[in-house]
Amino acid sequence: MLNAKCAQADLHNALQIVGRGVSGRSTQPVQNNVYLQAEGEQLRLVATDLEYISLDAAIPAVVIDEGNITVPPRTLTEIAGNLPEGQVSLQADESNDLAIACGPVHYNIRGLSADDFQMLPPLTDGVEFSLPQSELSEILQQTIFATSPDETRPILTGALFSLAEGSLAIVATDTYRLALRRVQCPVEETQQAIVSRRVLAELVRILDDESDEPVQVAISTNQVRFVVAGITVRSRLIEGEFPNYEKVIPEDFDKTLTIGTEGLQQVLRRALIVARDDANRVVLRSTEDGLQVTADSPDIGHAEEEVPATLEGEVVEIAFNVQYLLEMLEVANSEEVVMQLSGPLNPGMLIPAGRDDYTYVLMPMQIM
Repeated sequence: MLNAKCAQADLHNALQIVGRGVSGRSTQPVQNNVYLQAEGEQLRLVATDLEYISLDAAIPAVVIDEGNITVPPRTLTEIAGNLPEGQVSLQADESNDLAIACGPVHYNIRGLSADDFQMLPPLTDGVEFSLPQSELSEILQQTIFATSPDETRPILTGALFSLAEGSLAIVATDTYRLALRRVQCPVEETQQAIVSRRVLAELVRILDDESDEPVQVAISTNQVRFVVAGITVRSRLIEGEFPNYEKVIPEDFDKTLTIGTEGLQQVLRRALIVARDDANRVVLRSTEDGLQVTADSPDIGHAEEEVPATLEGEVVEIAFNVQYLLEMLEVANSEEVVMQLSGPLNPGMLIPAGRDDYTYVLMPMQIM
């Protein structure tokens, strides 16, 4: 049976990550546990909902006896977080109890046999590539917020990974807006995969947005795998055909506004106080010196403010969902943004100034 020792901090950190892979809704009690396996010179921790996500972490350990067990993740995580610093001893017995000791602290918790614990099948024949953690973190933050929360349309609850001709495009849409980010990728194969937002959100939690260490990515016909810093995130893909996103991206514009990102954010946040009572609607109108932002609500009142902007082309008047604008601006990572428009009833496009790798398309709202 399992008998191993590991550092308290390593155990707690791994449990905080892996424990999020447990759905808690499985009809099989063992699948609501975290799997522990002592083997070689490491302790492996795994949790999966067997549907969309599997989280797998390996930490250094002194393994006295190899073995495995499953235990409730919440209990073990709480215990690990409250243990003193030092070496933690983990010992499982034949009755599937797990003894935990660290200095003067001793626990004994009920577990379940690991024999019936199921995992996602191995990923085989996948297209493989790598990206720096910081780059992948930015890409995901700039796209996955545009996925749909509507579970009746599962295809839109994930982001499309599209590999072709040495580039990767990641796309998310809820039909009201679309976020597209492109990056060069040294892969010549063509492959598409729709990955659950839940999985990608967990990956963002793990990624270090200041690190250039690589994330190893593999995409097969039915699974995706990300490996970073000793942690493996795997998922089944969402089945179905993603909308033809390229047809949604406007090609012709006759109005272009260049606006300071921070200034526009501040104005929109203030407008949101009124706009949230009117379906988050704000109206944008060009002026001689900038862009006027207004919001109206019959119950709250009126908000009006102007932000400096440079206009090229005809006069602008268009309404957008202010929350959708703010979500893009928060991840634009640029001092200025460029808004391209062609009419009050046509989709608008936002891009960070000076960049051509990030595109945000937004459907307008009716001006009341």
